[in-house]
Amino acid sequence: MRLVSVLLVSLAVGTGFSPYVGTGFSLSGQQRTFDLILEGGRVVDGTGAPARVADVGIRGGVIAAVGDLSRAVAAQRVGVGGLVVAPGFIDVHTHADDVAEHPAAGNFVRMGVTTIVAGNCGGSAVAVGEAFARIRETGVAVNYATLIGHNSVRAAVMGSARRAPTLPELDRMKALVFKAMVDGAVGFSTGLQYVPGTYAATPEIVELARVAANEGGVYASHMRNEGTALEEAIRETLFVGRASGARVQISHLKVDAKSRWGASEIALRLIDEAIAQGVDVRADQYAYTAASSGLSIRFPSWALEGGREKIDERLNDPATWARIK
Repeated sequence: MRLVSVLLVSLAVGTGFSPYVGTGFSLSGQQRTFDLILEGGRVVDGTGAPARVADVGIRGGVIAAVGDLSRAVAAQRVGVGGLVVAPGFIDVHTHADDVAEHPAAGNFVRMGVTTIVAGNCGGSAVAVGEAFARIRETGVAVNYATLIGHNSVRAAVMGSARRAPTLPELDRMKALVFKAMVDGAVGFSTGLQYVPGTYAATPEIVELARVAANEGGVYASHMRNEGTALEEAIRETLFVGRASGARVQISHLKVDAKSRWGASEIALRLIDEAIAQGVDVRADQYAYTAASSGLSIRFPSWALEGGREKIDERLNDPATWARIK
């Protein structure tokens, strides 16, 4: 079905619809004048109410009225009969950390997405405050939120070291997470299949997630395994939530090993059990069967230690290459 997406300027997505809803209300004076009226669309307003045919009046970039606006005054009218009019969609899992380089955000806007969450899978700007400042300076077509990424924080402090952090290193990572949260990050993310996050043990993740949780942030995880050890990965993610006090978001929940197809029932049962025990946990999913990642995800984590120079050495050593294969 084709969609017409209404950009909600300065309002949170889903809250921009006016109390003037229906066909029996009357507007007077300035309330009857709009910049734009979308006429006769099928309105799905995000409240859970049934879809209905109505006009949508926009004034000053904000939805000002929904209902029968046939007698209202508008600078522009657009007939949208047969189309759906809805608040902008929220894409909770993006990697649009470079949105300032693409301020029109056409790939999102054309699909009706007006709010995005970046910084997923452990990767983000470390200096979140600077990133927000650049976005404010540039101006972008979507509402933007970001997580602070564990991989980025760990790399800033430890490089690609394959070991546990020292206490001073852990404190530096915690300070970076705290600063990011103060500067506006909405939570902490991990990408535990990627270097250097894959080298982190669970206690390190708990400590950093707790910093975010104390500032009201969520814990979003690209888990350590999404196939052969799916259950263990889910249990680890839920443990981090319990131990840190963070709300949990499992990123792109799936079963990516053909030998484990059907294990989704186990995954959902573990999540349902956690919810029943009081853990605030959610999961997002792809709407398709394809996926993508970097080539490095197919290499054992030990082969990626030490950065590009060390990786090149291993790949050019016949014995090591044979071990990798």
